[in-house]
Amino acid sequence: MLFGLRGREVVDVGANTGDTALYFILNGARKVIAVEPLPNVARCAEENVRLSGATDKVRVINAALSSGPVNVPCNYDVFSSSAFSTLKGSGPCRVPSVTLGDLLNMVDDPYLLKMDCEGCEAQVILGPERERLRAFEHIILETHPHITGVSNKKLLALLKELGFECKLHITLEPKLCVNIYHCENSKPRQPKGTF
Repeated sequence: MLFGLRGREVVDVGANTGDTALYFILNGARKVIAVEPLPNVARCAEENVRLSGATDKVRVINAALSSGPVNVPCNYDVFSSSAFSTLKGSGPCRVPSVTLGDLLNMVDDPYLLKMDCEGCEAQVILGPERERLRAFEHIILETHPHITGVSNKKLLALLKELGFECKLHITLEPKLCVNIYHCENSKPRQPKGTF
């Protein structure tokens, strides 16, 4: 599905326990910014990165991709954490937010944006920073219309307007329309500082 990671930089939103960040490193990525909102899950990601000897290549950030701080559970079950949505859940721990612009400032040459964030993908694609998506060559995203109320068709149309050609990779939950798409920027990338 995706080739050419060698020496490239990745932004991994919804990093969970760090498994995808480590996958990207094992496949040649030079640097991964891994964003995970759940504090105990982010700590697990940090530990996995440490145990894998990748602390010089992976930066785990305990934050939510959002316009403002969010409240999350402090100690969420790690095994079910991949389904947690900051749009639907809350808790006593307040975590900071990062914007797409913040994340772009952490990389020199953004290649891939992976978003598996249980709904924040719609906020990014519909939001005021959507033009910043054009800095990436590739986007891999999992859609969650049952959480966001935004159809896959609408998200894909907006990505197409930005110059991305998206292909369905896999349908995870047919009844809920939860799909994973791989989108490739068909237009010349916008340098990250031009937005």
